[in-house]
Amino acid sequence: MAQLATINGNTMGNSGVSSLKNQFYLPLKRWLLLNFRLDDTYFKKQPDRIWLNTQLYPRLAKLKQGRILFVGCAYYTWESLRLFDKGVDLVTVDIDENNVIWGGKNHIVASILDIDTYVEPGSFDIVLLNGVFGHGVDTKEMQEQTYKALHNILKPDGMLLVGWNDDLIPDPTELQISKDLFYKSEYEGLPQRTTFQNSTHIMDFLRAKKA
Repeated sequence: MAQLATINGNTMGNSGVSSLKNQFYLPLKRWLLLNFRLDDTYFKKQPDRIWLNTQLYPRLAKLKQGRILFVGCAYYTWESLRLFDKGVDLVTVDIDENNVIWGGKNHIVASILDIDTYVEPGSFDIVLLNGVFGHGVDTKEMQEQTYKALHNILKPDGMLLVGWNDDLIPDPTELQISKDLFYKSEYEGLPQRTTFQNSTHIMDFLRAKKA
C-alpha cells in the first residue's frame, strides 16, 4: 500500500521519532554515504545522464511552478532533485522503502503501476519515467498499466518522459495503449526522441491526450 514519507516529518506516522529521523538522521546518513561510501562517477559519465544534466534538467530548472513526478530514486539521482526551483511541487516515488533517503521532501513509497490510486487525478504537469521500463516494469502488461496510471494523473497535454533501453525491451512507445493515451512531441527545443552513441538508452517525450 502506498505511503507518503516526507522528509519534514509531517507524515510517516506523525510521530516525534519519525520527525527526528527525517530531519536529522536521514540527511546525516545521506551525507556520510555520498562522501565516504558511494561513488556516482560511473553514472555521471553515461551519455544519457549527461543529457539529463546538461539538456533536460536545466530546462526544467527554469520552471517556477507546476507539479512534477520524479519516478525512481537512488544515490545517483539525488543531486538532480536539487536543481528544481522551490516553487515547483516536486514529488518523488519509489517502490523500495529503503530509497526514502534518496527521495525529495514529498516522497511516496509505492509502485508506479498504481500511482493513480494515491495521488489526485489530473494533478501533474510532468512525469519523469527514466530507467523504469526494462528495470522492474518489464512486461507488456505492466507497461500498459503504468501508461494508464500516468495518464490518469497527468493534466491534458502533460509531458511524460520515457527513458528505456532497446536491448532490454521492445519500444514501449509503440504499444497501442501508448498511442491511445499519448502523442509524441518535442519538449522545449529538445527532439521527440534522443538516442546516444555507444549506448542502448533512448529518451522519448510524450504528451497526454485529453480523456
